[in-house]
Amino acid sequence: MGLIKKIKSLIRKTILGYDISTYFFSHSGEDAMLQAIFSKKLASKTGGFFVDIGAYHPYKESNTYLFYINGWRGINIDARPGSMEAFKKIRPRDINLEIGIGVKEDILPYYFISDDSSMNSFSKDNLLRLGMYEFVKKEIPIKVLPLNQILDKHANSFDTIDLLTIDVEGFDLEVVKSNNWSKYRPKVIVVELYCRTIEDLFTNETANYLRELGYEIVAKNVILRDVASVIFVDHHFEY
Repeated sequence: MGLIKKIKSLIRKTILGYDISTYFFSHSGEDAMLQAIFSKKLASKTGGFFVDIGAYHPYKESNTYLFYINGWRGINIDARPGSMEAFKKIRPRDINLEIGIGVKEDILPYYFISDDSSMNSFSKDNLLRLGMYEFVKKEIPIKVLPLNQILDKHANSFDTIDLLTIDVEGFDLEVVKSNNWSKYRPKVIVVELYCRTIEDLFTNETANYLRELGYEIVAKNVILRDVASVIFVDHHFEY
């Protein structure tokens, strides 16, 4: 074991009481599950490409930072004004875009709670449903573009999209409908959805939209009682 590895091991043992070299960054274990799904690709060290919509922060509660530090790159998208300043510093290999995603090019009200909040949203209904609307400090007019326009513009940056992650606080159906699925078909999709049980997903519009496109539900976690990240895998993708 090299000197640096010995020092890292000693630090882990001192802080944690045991030596562990596994690090995860997502809110509720999403990247741990994704690591298992992409284990072969990660082991091959060939890199990959992701699109992270509602990226929030370069590494805090990030579904893609684990992949970034393993040599992947991608497109990070977040509508919050000023959100991409940290991304440009910490994730310079990525394409970092400060814009919203919607079914058509438009200007929409963005319900802003705070710079630190992960609940800022284009969906007033979702904020009301979760009891968060009372915390909204202001509405900001934000430009939105369809996802397919963003991908068309940056298509020379990737051959295929391995991972699409969507965390847009109730605006998920608009986002998935804005893609050109015949042209851009990610292998794996993670979407934060309003659901408590697996059975709830069979009446969820976004989940059914993706299932009709040929994606299979392979995992669900728990973020809040009625909110979960759901992982969909293209039925042609072998992992």
